[in-house]
Amino acid sequence: MQRLYLLTRVRQHTMISARGLIPSQIGRVRASKPNVRLYSAHSQQAPKPDNNSFFSPSGSSTWGKVDPSLVVDIALKTLIGLGVVFTGGSLYVFWYKHNVLSKIEAAFNETWNDTALVQLIKQELSRFDLLTPDLEHAGLQRLAAKLFEVNPRREEQDFIDSIVKGETTGSYFLLIGPKGAGKSGMVFDAMLNIRNKGSVFLEAHPDLEVFRLRLGNALNYEFSEDMQAGLFQRPDPRSGGPAMDIERALDKLHEVAMRSGRRRPLVLVITKIQNFHNDDQGRNLLLQIQQYAERWAIRGIVTVVFTTDDVWPYTLLRKAATLMEVHSVQDLDWRMSKRTLLCRRPDAENVDSVVHVVGGRQSYLNKVSRAEEMLQAAEDLLRLEKAWLESCLGLIPDCDNDGEVVIQQKWSLHCWTLLREFVRLYRAKQKDSGDCWDPLKLPVIPSWRCQQIMTRPDYLDELDRLDVVYIDMNSNVQPDSMLVLRAVIDIVEKEGFDELLEDVRCRIKEIENLRR
Repeated sequence: MQRLYLLTRVRQHTMISARGLIPSQIGRVRASKPNVRLYSAHSQQAPKPDNNSFFSPSGSSTWGKVDPSLVVDIALKTLIGLGVVFTGGSLYVFWYKHNVLSKIEAAFNETWNDTALVQLIKQELSRFDLLTPDLEHAGLQRLAAKLFEVNPRREEQDFIDSIVKGETTGSYFLLIGPKGAGKSGMVFDAMLNIRNKGSVFLEAHPDLEVFRLRLGNALNYEFSEDMQAGLFQRPDPRSGGPAMDIERALDKLHEVAMRSGRRRPLVLVITKIQNFHNDDQGRNLLLQIQQYAERWAIRGIVTVVFTTDDVWPYTLLRKAATLMEVHSVQDLDWRMSKRTLLCRRPDAENVDSVVHVVGGRQSYLNKVSRAEEMLQAAEDLLRLEKAWLESCLGLIPDCDNDGEVVIQQKWSLHCWTLLREFVRLYRAKQKDSGDCWDPLKLPVIPSWRCQQIMTRPDYLDELDRLDVVYIDMNSNVQPDSMLVLRAVIDIVEKEGFDELLEDVRCRIKEIENLRR
């Protein structure tokens, strides 16, 4: 019997599943005649098998006869696509790095216009209720003259101006002084005189992440967080922590400062560096910034200005300092304190009594000058200071036999012993000076003598941190302010204080003898 094979060719039809059809459609499909042709096995009209078909009768591979030109075409297109991607990415990275430096340079070139200066001066005048209706629409020159009358120029202001203007190069500076003495205010006034051109200003913070953001905002640097090139970055830009981000920001600032064509150095002001924790992380950050400050001072390209209220940053920085200059900022004297109050309150009474209470501390003078009754405001400040001292250094004559309580009473006992010595020296100086006595002159004791009086060398730093005493760069110790001294005098000269101090000392000895 002759062998036949069936070749079925279905033209312009797709495979239809009966499961998705309605009965009427199934009937039409069955009624249709498929296009079927019969050929003999040896017929010459039988079509030849398609070698490119997946269902070839010979079972040959699909890739057996691939056109080489097709492979070359696909490879070339792939290489061209990858080349375009990597070339575009490289150009984007190059543009981004150049844009980062341009943004940092723009942060230093940004200046305050007349409108911004007028607004700042009006805010300063409104703090002391001196923004009269005739000054509401005054010009810049008139407002600046009024501000100069309100804030008498200090002797140290000329030196600060020379630093901010870039006239003093080859060094970096540490301004050390008690809280509220006017360190940051003088720097801000110097920046105001040059319209903030070529300088940036930021404040330290204990959290390094917050300080990282403040440094980035001051320098207009985003730490690569706005970079749209994740495909071309192997490590995460934030994988190193805040210390590495600060290092990147300072390195970018170094690149900007090294650009040619700059006639004066840039100025970077970091205030209140005592806010950094006095631990390994905080100390390492200060040394990191100091290393760049030393490098920039040698080249004269960036001048770094630090301000601090406490002494521990000075003792840390001086170990590795070669080009650092330290300047102390103290309270105003009797003449400047009276002049400051009279400039702000020409019709005020009892100015001598107010200055006698609050002293020459700039922040306290600002507070009392805004009050309607300055003497009453000064007495309120004194009462608050006394309450804070008594709660912070409270004495308990019948303290409990508890370890923490005994440690706290030891701390209070030694602190009040030192503060009583300050009162004794102040009264002795007052008696010996006679008519030439300056009531704002604070008593000073060397640090080594304070340690002998307290019999503990580790309590001074804590008192400095609490702003009870102030330690200057010459290791001399004094009360933090005249207001603190007035509060201490009221407490120490109260009747029965010496007996209270002796009772606490006896109680501590008794507890220590029982423990033995």
